Amino acid sequence: MKFSTKVEVKEHSERIDHRQKIAMIGSCFTNNIGNKLLGDQFDVSINPFGILFNPISVANAIKGCIDQKEFTAQDLLQQGEQWLSLQHHSVFNALTKEETLTKINAAIKASKHYYAEGNFLFITFGSAWIYTHLTSQTVVANCHKIPQKQFTKSLLTVEDIVKCYSNLLQEIRAYNPSLNIVFTISPVRHWKDGVVENNQSKSVLHLAIMELVNNYDFASYFPSYEIVLDELRDYRFYKEDLLHPNQQAVDYIYERFEEVFYTEGTQELNKTIRKLKAALAHRPFNEKSTDYQKFVKQTHEKIKALKEQHPYLFLVQGF
Repeated sequence: MKFSTKVEVKEHSERIDHRQKIAMIGSCFTNNIGNKLLGDQFDVSINPFGILFNPISVANAIKGCIDQKEFTAQDLLQQGEQWLSLQHHSVFNALTKEETLTKINAAIKASKHYYAEGNFLFITFGSAWIYTHLTSQTVVANCHKIPQKQFTKSLLTVEDIVKCYSNLLQEIRAYNPSLNIVFTISPVRHWKDGVVENNQSKSVLHLAIMELVNNYDFASYFPSYEIVLDELRDYRFYKEDLLHPNQQAVDYIYERFEEVFYTEGTQELNKTIRKLKAALAHRPFNEKSTDYQKFVKQTHEKIKALKEQHPYLFLVQGF
């Protein structure tokens, strides 16, 4: 018996392994999958501008990483006690200009090698609705709870997105000819925009990505949106807000991600890494027991052997 309609996804022509550098940018869904990759010891850059939702802000962030843009005090605003950038998520906000700029520029600098030498760039769009700051006439990545009257809201067209990314994709490939681009659409529904408005937004994103993928052979689409809405068509796969996929849903999407992008060898290495992490996380009744000390020693010997066998492993989180 079948209880869901499975979304069939072809294996990607280029495959991911632990030797590669991976960049991920976009909505909060990027963080979810990016953290799964980090947990499996891949070398990943995740959202150097923080969580971004609209395609224009994502494009600006990618260009900022490629150009290694240095933000200055002129790029910041003060809202209450906080100094902030309208091009960044609020995680970069700080009480002083200096601290905000230090965090922003350090993140951009750290992203350089992932765009210059990376093999994959995953771009996740969340919404086609944009907010334009009236004073600066710029599309913002985040309104930072600034009064609504300081912005205008509008819906991007398919043509807007295709024009922006046609130029950007060519610039990306000129900068790094080996970089494969994979688009995804966040399955998170932007309920505050309205039910109809959210569907309009997601439709625009789908049509724009379809045109880009058809025009550029190094670009492709991973259907995380469809997997959640069609395969996991049940509120038990959502968090309490009934809008964001829960951990079970994220884990399942990552399983489908593995099928599409990983070789069998990479998947086997992932299993080994996960077993070692689980062993490290194990907490016995008596940590001083001989058996447990022997278990710990054996586990660290296995980690050492793994590092010797695969010296390119990132081996940070959990080790």
